[in-house]
Amino acid sequence: MLYEFQVLTAVDIDSFLGDYDNRLHWIKQRGYVPTVSCRDLEDNMRLIILRLEGNQAEGVFRNEDIVYIFKHQIAEILAEHIVKDWVGKLLWREIMRTCRHLPDHDRSNVHQRAMDFLKKCHDNESLNLLLNFSRKNRIAHRLFDYISTSLTVNVEGFINFCMQDYLTELKFAVEVALEELRNQKEYNDFVNLLRYFVDTQAPKIYEVNLMMSNDGMFYLWDGQGVKIEESYIDYYLDEMLMDEINLDDVLISILITIAPRKIVLHNIAGIDSESVAMIKNVFKEKISECHGCERCYQYQLENDCEGRRKP
Repeated sequence: MLYEFQVLTAVDIDSFLGDYDNRLHWIKQRGYVPTVSCRDLEDNMRLIILRLEGNQAEGVFRNEDIVYIFKHQIAEILAEHIVKDWVGKLLWREIMRTCRHLPDHDRSNVHQRAMDFLKKCHDNESLNLLLNFSRKNRIAHRLFDYISTSLTVNVEGFINFCMQDYLTELKFAVEVALEELRNQKEYNDFVNLLRYFVDTQAPKIYEVNLMMSNDGMFYLWDGQGVKIEESYIDYYLDEMLMDEINLDDVLISILITIAPRKIVLHNIAGIDSESVAMIKNVFKEKISECHGCERCYQYQLENDCEGRRKP
């Protein structure tokens, strides 16, 4: 036997073992035999014994070179193990430390949000891959330095004492997730308040038709096709001129004031608007969508003509 290294870990090791087998083809092709054996210990700990056997001293690479490469591979595999398999356990540990006051379902919500944040902390997928690679590469370098002077690693102990920056990243992910949860609860409370107000008011107009334009403008008319009077908008005009309220807020305020029993949405396909999402959440079953009418057709025709006029 050329080399043996032992790993103590407290999480699932299936992906670790698969990664160990997949990464060592080059060493196997040189005639060396990497093996692995596992043993269950107390407190849900697993002991993994990684061995490298063989002797090809007369080849191009010395045994020392192969052991050096093997250590590098172990460091890479352990880094992947920490980032992939330990992250859930470490997040739970941070959540139980900082969010103990929350009920179980909220803690689970924070955990999922934190996991999502770590997986998609940026809209750019290429940047995500780069950040994840950088994180694993940084961990792998520290592991290799540790492996060079030790024959055993306790993964949790290594994380606690040698990876404070990584734990800080996880703590930040939990803080972001907790803030998202608070904001979501506040949003839901606000929506419920608006829904209660709408349901308890007599409708000023039974049916409201709403057409949205891509530039944020909106058009309102009633069930008979009559344009809804502009006095509703004029009420908010001063605040709009002072930039204290935007068009989205004006639209929602108007609909809340009118409290219609039916809202027909026109031309909302492809429009990603917070106001549309809010309207759907507040009015729910009162909402229906138009899939094509004379006004939709006319609006689309005018848009196409406008597009052709632009250089």
